[in-house]
Amino acid sequence: WPEDVREYFGEGDECHMAFHFPLMPRMYMAIAQEDRFPVTEIMQQTPEIPDLCQWAIFLRNHDELTLEMVTSKERDYMYRMYAADLQARINLGIRRRLAPLMENDPARIRLMKSLLFSMSGSPVLYYGDEIGMGDNIYLGDRNGVRTPMQWTPDRNAGFSRADPQRLYLPPIMDPIYGYEAVNVEAQARNPNSQLNWMKRMLATRKSSQAFGRGRLEFLRPGNRKVLAYLREYKNDVILCVANLARSAQPVELDLKRFKGRVPVEMLGRTVFPPVGELPYMLTLPAHGFYWFKLTADVAPPDWHSEALVSEDTPMMVLFDGWLSFFRDQVVPWRMGMAEKLRAQLEESVLPRYIAAQRWYGAKGESVAKAPIKDYAIWDVGGLSWLIALVEVNECPYFLPFALGWEENEDHIHALAAATVARVRQQANVGVLAEAIVDEGFCRHVVKAVGAGKTLKTAQGKLVFTPTAAFAAIAGDDVASLTLGRVQAQTTNTSITLGEKLFLKFYRRVRPGMNPELEIGRYLTERAHFRNCVPVAGAVEYASGEAEPATLALLQAYVPNQGDGWSYTLDYLERYMESRRSITDPLKEEPPPKEVHGAYLALMQTLATRTAELHRAFAAGQDPAFRPEPLLAEDVAAWKTRVVSEAQETLALIEQRSIDRPEKNQLLKQKQSLLVRIERCAAPAGPAVKIRHHGDYHLGQVLLASNDFLIIDFEGEPSRPLAESRRKHSPLRDVAGMLRSFSYAKWSALMRAAEADPALDRLLASMSAWEAVVRKTFIESYANAAAGAGLFASFDDVRGLLALFEIEKVLYELRYELNNRPTWVHIPLQGLLALLGEKE
Repeated sequence: WPEDVREYFGEGDECHMAFHFPLMPRMYMAIAQEDRFPVTEIMQQTPEIPDLCQWAIFLRNHDELTLEMVTSKERDYMYRMYAADLQARINLGIRRRLAPLMENDPARIRLMKSLLFSMSGSPVLYYGDEIGMGDNIYLGDRNGVRTPMQWTPDRNAGFSRADPQRLYLPPIMDPIYGYEAVNVEAQARNPNSQLNWMKRMLATRKSSQAFGRGRLEFLRPGNRKVLAYLREYKNDVILCVANLARSAQPVELDLKRFKGRVPVEMLGRTVFPPVGELPYMLTLPAHGFYWFKLTADVAPPDWHSEALVSEDTPMMVLFDGWLSFFRDQVVPWRMGMAEKLRAQLEESVLPRYIAAQRWYGAKGESVAKAPIKDYAIWDVGGLSWLIALVEVNECPYFLPFALGWEENEDHIHALAAATVARVRQQANVGVLAEAIVDEGFCRHVVKAVGAGKTLKTAQGKLVFTPTAAFAAIAGDDVASLTLGRVQAQTTNTSITLGEKLFLKFYRRVRPGMNPELEIGRYLTERAHFRNCVPVAGAVEYASGEAEPATLALLQAYVPNQGDGWSYTLDYLERYMESRRSITDPLKEEPPPKEVHGAYLALMQTLATRTAELHRAFAAGQDPAFRPEPLLAEDVAAWKTRVVSEAQETLALIEQRSIDRPEKNQLLKQKQSLLVRIERCAAPAGPAVKIRHHGDYHLGQVLLASNDFLIIDFEGEPSRPLAESRRKHSPLRDVAGMLRSFSYAKWSALMRAAEADPALDRLLASMSAWEAVVRKTFIESYANAAAGAGLFASFDDVRGLLALFEIEKVLYELRYELNNRPTWVHIPLQGLLALLGEKE
């Protein structure tokens, strides 16, 4: 290489480009040798690219695969591996296309292209390589790779209408690479073809400037068959990992400088576990590769849990187990030690831990102190736990604690996912962790529920209550149930016991009857509603004259395929992928009912189960569930409330700096919105108010064997429990589900736009999906609810449905403005769409 690379490129203000010839043969050598050395070694010799310059890199170009810049031994090796037929050799190179060089192996072809698109420089593609064209080495000179482009399976591959005899060069006609087998027209219609895969790769590459402008840094994993490197540009970090071998390979990568970042696989947008202190482990299939975006803006997968205790976890020194924290429980000369330890726990350890938890509600508020307001030391069967109610910013939270000591390594490993602090007591070292991940604690909670026990606390008591279905659900062998993975939601934490029980802990302590417990018990014991999760029991906290607060709910574990939200997003992603492969934008798509037939069948089932739930509520006889007539005063009160929420929401929008055209459109229609609310017609015929779900959306239903289970009857977490228990129109649940379809559409488009910003042409198809799903859900619900006495007819309550949809979208607007401003366009679009509908 020249001493001064600027002399090689030339001087001046314009951008210069030069071909990186030595890299091309080294990529082929690396795959043939199943060793990264040929690539890393040549890149070490490559000078840095000046600001005004760029490499052009390629796998093949109009010349042969040139071997001028390799050693004689390397050239001989390349000839033996890739040009055993002397006809394939020319000058100091190999006159073959990419597909024949890779023996037409799709995995190797795609691996080579992944290296081309992710290495430093601008990739150059030779025509025909995007579809895997072959060559004709029996044509003279370089003409073997210059055969006509294979557009169609028609005469002359669609390249020319001339007589075949008059072509300057004949098209490829062999059975493997011939134009009847390999052509653009056929591959454009196949979503999994080389051509459509190339389009997705190019769209992914364009989603990050790190590929074109970022610096390149090679990693040095112990497995030499794996090539791994980082592309970094400003805050954009891409990790590329490629398996050069013909068999699956494991690899451990040193990524600790990116600790805490979450790898997101860029082609499928799959979220992987976050990077930690230890080497990051991956397994790659034969000739497989990954492109990861290392980001701090994405949450780890829900199923992920940390399995190690970090060195910066605070240390606490105990002297008498749980009693170390309570001055009134120790001898006088140790009271000062207990006070100091209690202050460390409440002012340092717990605030740090609580602020980092997903279930902590006030994310915008710092945690200065977390005093223990009530507690109980639960000793049973030689085991001991501290059950505490901790106050954070005037809001009580439920935190049960466990201690694990080093002589029981399995116990410490199990507690690591919820470690609060490291502890030492005399010669023993261990951890203080949340007992929710302690198998023994969860088993004894189940046993206490079954036995109907009561546990006294310092200021009240814990009451364990079974339902009539406990014995049938829990069985007799609770001791054999193993603890499953922890699921941390925004307001609670859930865990499974075997494939039999589901234990949900409510983190925020809210006095009053919990709607989920009340409704779950009613549907289990009285209505016998099959499409909900049966309730086996509960744990409640009672203190003084305050109403009891539900701390935990024990339910049956029901095998399922995930929630409706995840299923819908995956479905829409597959659908958009199929639409993206259509090259003719004018080609008409079949009617939405035909395209989405299988999904619509599921939505018919969901609508039917929703109506059946409302029928079960309407059959209630006790005062908490007995239906009440819907009065004109009720509708007037609901309208007044929605008008008030509309004014509050519009004022909030005006105050916030939102760079969206929908904002101005909505503010111009402020009066139209208020008029629309007032004109939502009350039903003319009889209708009833009943108990309802209250926070109904696709995330609140589980898909199981082509059917649905309805879960989480707690209501909207931000609303008081008393309001969630209030009887209302069942149309509120219908409106919530309709809004969920809109969110699914926009969420899927946002996810897809991360890899391919040019998705405007898919918007019409996605809107057609939303329209047909809404129509299907409404029609199926109306048919299933007919004759139940909920309303005279569905047409009679369409005004109420419109009112509740407006109410829901206003709630969404306030939520997004306060929590996710980048999502505010979804409810803005939804509200504008509702204003544009015919009444």
